[in-house]
Order: sequence, then C-alpha cells, then structure tokens
Amino acid sequence: MKRIIFLVPMLQRGNAYHIGSHAGAWEPGKTNLSVLCDLCGKKTLMLINKIISVLFCLLLLLAPVSAGSADGRWVTCEGQAEVANVTAAEAVQIALTEARRNAIEEVAGVQLASASIVQDFTLLSDVVNSSSYGQIVAEKVVQWDVEVLQKDKTKPPVIVYKVKLCARVARPEGKPDPAFKLDAKLNKSVFTTGEEMFVKARANRQCFITLINLTADSRAIVLVPSMVRTQSRLAKGDRFRFPTKSEQASGIHLKVGTLPGHKKDREAIMVVATKNRQPLPPKLDNTPYYTADAVGSWLVDIPLSERTIKVLPYEIVSK
Repeated sequence: MKRIIFLVPMLQRGNAYHIGSHAGAWEPGKTNLSVLCDLCGKKTLMLINKIISVLFCLLLLLAPVSAGSADGRWVTCEGQAEVANVTAAEAVQIALTEARRNAIEEVAGVQLASASIVQDFTLLSDVVNSSSYGQIVAEKVVQWDVEVLQKDKTKPPVIVYKVKLCARVARPEGKPDPAFKLDAKLNKSVFTTGEEMFVKARANRQCFITLINLTADSRAIVLVPSMVRTQSRLAKGDRFRFPTKSEQASGIHLKVGTLPGHKKDREAIMVVATKNRQPLPPKLDNTPYYTADAVGSWLVDIPLSERTIKVLPYEIVSK
C-alpha cells in the first residue's frame, strides 16, 4: 500500500507547528470540520483545525472600489466584548471582530450595523456578497486590556475584554462583472456537532471553484482544490458539489463541531468562482492552514471583474 504522508500539527505555539508524518493520520488539537477519507482502501481521518470565524467575513466589507488601491491603508482601531453569556474565547473573537469592523468603517466612511450583521445570517451573506467590498490584508494586535465593571455591588462584576488593532485595509481593482453569476448553498444552515455538511454551487459560465472554510478561530483552510479533490474546474451549467455522493460513498465526509468548551459557533463556507485558475497563497509555516491576511491578500489581488463570491454562513450547536 502506498504510504500517505500528512503534515501533522503535533504541538501548537502561536503560529508554529511541529510537523510529523503518519500513514493515513492527521490529528490536530482543535477540530471543527473533519474530512473522513478512504484512500488506498483504508479510511483516513483528517481532522481540520477550527479556522476563521464567520465574523471574519466582516473583513471582506468595504465601500466603493478604486483602482490602484491594493496596497491599502493602515488604521488603528479598538474593539471590546463583555464576558457575559459567552466564553472568554468567544469574547476575544467578538472584540477582534468589532475592531476589524471599526477599521473598515474608518476606511469606508460608513457605519456598519454590527448587531444585525452578526445576528442575521441572511443580511451577513447579502452584505458580504455585495459588489463593493475589500479585505483586511494585514493586521497586528497592539494591546489587550481587561476592565471590570460593577455598578451594583449586590451583583457580580462584568469583565470586559478590550483590544487595540492595527489593520491594513485594501480595495481590489476593477468593477464586478454583472454577467458572472454564481449560486451556492449548504444542505442546512444550523448543524448539531457531528452532523454532515455538503456544499452545492452552479455558475453561468466556465470557471474555477475555490472552496474555503472560514471557522471560529481566525484561520482558514482550502477544501477545494486540495489533496482530497485537485480538480476545481466547473463547466458552464455543471453542478458543483463537495463532497459528491460518490466521494461520500468512498469515505469522504465533512462533519462539523464546535470548538472545545463552546456551546455554539458561527462559521461560514466561502465559495470563490474565478474566470481563470488562481494560484493559492503560501500556507502558514508549511501547515495546511492560511492566515486571515493571506486569504485577504489573495482575494484583493484578483480583480473584481475576474471573480464572484458567495459566503454561506452556518451555525453549529453542541450536543
């Protein structure tokens, strides 16, 4: 039997990973979306690390596009979140999301309805898929602070996480091609941990599909093209599905789950259709993962006339 070598994140220290090899085994520490593969006659378990939050979709929002602005503009903004009815890890992501949204507001000169965007999946998808958007292509956390609020001494205090973020927001060149249409959907929008997901898409012209999982810990992984499916070309009128029924029969499945300790997570699948094949950005330290800024830079380098995007938000509830 052919020996299958996977990159295995054995220990995680920030963005650094120890890489090892196993015959048909891939076992990262945190798992959200898993791909169960049957390769060479034996089932291979590929557990995909939790990646970019659905709220990362807010990084894709911007005001009208202007040519030659791909270098972007650096801004420093703040965000905060109360550790109330959410875990500390969830509060961190909410604070980061608010800071990112504020960065976009400062560059775009508009105010985004954050509560609606976060809570209403339909609105989120509509806004992200609008014709005027851009990407945060680089970011750096400047400072974290904690504030304790207690107006009433007879009630428990509220802990507030505060973050200061420096972000570079870039705008893609060109204008969207109104004739380039893409339809995409998931089999459902709310999942319970362990349930299986599949993605369907269809375009009105020949294109190349890139399928990206945006999950709840601010990273990304490309599902297609990948070692599971290298072919990304979609002929005009053909239907895209991942995984296909034949792939499922051979042991390839997408199963969802919340982050450890989380009761609920909101995430998304991003379907990017391009007129021509687009090289993917370098992976994070030779791992299967991409950073938010790498994905943002990749998108902003593709002219709007050459691509169209559908973001499919979903929610995962633990059992």
